Amino acid sequence: MKKLLISSIFIFLSLLFCVGIFQDYFTGIFSEKVSVNLENLETVKNNSGKKEYTDFHFAYFQNKEFYGDLEKADSEIKISEKVDGGIVSHHFLVAPKIASFFAKIGNQKIETVVILGPNHFSAGDGDILISKYPYNTPWGVLEPDEKVIEELLKEKFVENDEFPFKKEHSISSLAGFIKYFSPEAKIAPIILKQNVSFQEAGLLAKKLDEILGENSVVLASVDFSHHLNRIAAQFHDEASVSVIENFDYERIYNLEIDSPPSIYTLLKYLEKRGSQKMIYENINSAVFSDDLDSEDVTSYLFSHFVKGEHRKEAKLSLLNFGDTMLGRGVEKIIKDERSPFEKIRGVEGNFLKGVDFTSVNLEGPITENTQCQKKAYSFRFLPKTAKLLFENKINIANLANNHSFDCGEKGMSDTKENLDYFGINYFGGNELSDSYIIKEVNDKKIAFVGIDDTFKKININEFYNLIKDLKKRNNYIVVNIHWGYEYNKLQSKSQTEIAHKLIDSGADVIIGHHPHVIQPMEIYKSKAIFYSLGNFVFDQIPKETNEGFGVGIILGNNINKFYIFPYEIINYQPTLFSYQEAENFCASFLKDVRTKDVCQFEIEI
Repeated sequence: MKKLLISSIFIFLSLLFCVGIFQDYFTGIFSEKVSVNLENLETVKNNSGKKEYTDFHFAYFQNKEFYGDLEKADSEIKISEKVDGGIVSHHFLVAPKIASFFAKIGNQKIETVVILGPNHFSAGDGDILISKYPYNTPWGVLEPDEKVIEELLKEKFVENDEFPFKKEHSISSLAGFIKYFSPEAKIAPIILKQNVSFQEAGLLAKKLDEILGENSVVLASVDFSHHLNRIAAQFHDEASVSVIENFDYERIYNLEIDSPPSIYTLLKYLEKRGSQKMIYENINSAVFSDDLDSEDVTSYLFSHFVKGEHRKEAKLSLLNFGDTMLGRGVEKIIKDERSPFEKIRGVEGNFLKGVDFTSVNLEGPITENTQCQKKAYSFRFLPKTAKLLFENKINIANLANNHSFDCGEKGMSDTKENLDYFGINYFGGNELSDSYIIKEVNDKKIAFVGIDDTFKKININEFYNLIKDLKKRNNYIVVNIHWGYEYNKLQSKSQTEIAHKLIDSGADVIIGHHPHVIQPMEIYKSKAIFYSLGNFVFDQIPKETNEGFGVGIILGNNINKFYIFPYEIINYQPTLFSYQEAENFCASFLKDVRTKDVCQFEIEI
């Protein structure tokens, strides 16, 4: 009953929070500009004496009770080192965590707090907006740092527009906490639209470094993974935290967070200040509220940055899926302007976001060529399917399978041309030289190798030698292999022998497909072998062919982490299992594996 109550309260507060109902209720803001005489509220003092404000914004809540036990939070141990910046949530569900974040720097003399937050509603004309107004809070008025604000407004890329700040909770949610824990501090609130470029964010960081004094703190008010279950949220957070902790600027804009530009600006600023050492806690709403089977989870990162170097252990993230056939019945829904990826994308497409490499086994050519093989099963996909893959963040495809040449060499060349147009990588062919691709991410090299073991002309021994050679020049080797017998739920003896030899040769992970059904996994010499992921997008009828799973992988220096995402295919569309269904699936599928959590395990290497 308690768990159900917490869950209900969480959902209710989240819905109201998102639409800003609470803010309207407590502040009565419905006009474009607020003009209020503060005579009956408060007269505040600044360095020039008494000052009265007639225009101001409101902290998200005007009732102190909503902020929790701030006195208790204030008793927490403070961070002894000087904090120059941080990342904090603006989700009031975790108000105690927000309070703790500010309490830990409450002993620090802070004159100016710059808040960088998302422009959730893309309001206003400018891409980078700043407010001149103070914020009225339950503990008095949080004044604007007029000097800092005016200096920023000298830059052409920063504009003043008060209207978007009326409902922008990335700022208003933090105002009360700042006033309570740092009562003498002033603020410079900045909101950034999603389309703020690297260049603009870098210029903003440079300007902040030039004008801010030593007693300043720059905060990114950013929430992390949204609208997924706990398994997916933790996978995405693992990738996001690694990128941030390593100050990996090139990958920030790819993260599944609500404001990449805010994070990019913050990190560029901290780099200039020499404060790249991150002290952090990562948590999500499911864990915080003890609602572990929630299907709508929000994640949070609470981090403080102090003087020191950033972490230098880049991790790579992969999301792998099995047989993907975009013709026949699937083609019909594509022609009807429905996406086969619609269900698995989830709300806002978040499940397929934020990953370095999302791969599929592309079970056929993308071509307009109609000179195709006359056989029982010959596949051909519309050219528009390349765009469909691109729009759903699928950025790498295995072409080593028994259908890639269904329309001959012309079909294969057209496939590559269509994929190239959208920047989708591919690997796998009938020639050894075409069978792999090497990608580099933050000084880490990963080789993707495609093997079609159904093509009997191949010499598998050549691939063992190839992998040995690739291992000398790359950090990781991921093998996609098309093998085994269709519809067999157990791997064959041959599959096992080949898999072990591939591992012995240097492969780090093996991703199998072709049977169209799920086959077991195995850990061999501290390496994971997935014999068959089953279908991903397909139009087959038997129940067994309408189940599959994705594999999320985090490749690290010493530990590789794995996340299992089972789904069923409904009307040709893969649909993730509910949390409870996934938990049941993984209890059976991972019964011989020491798991870290539900549908998760890790391997020390």
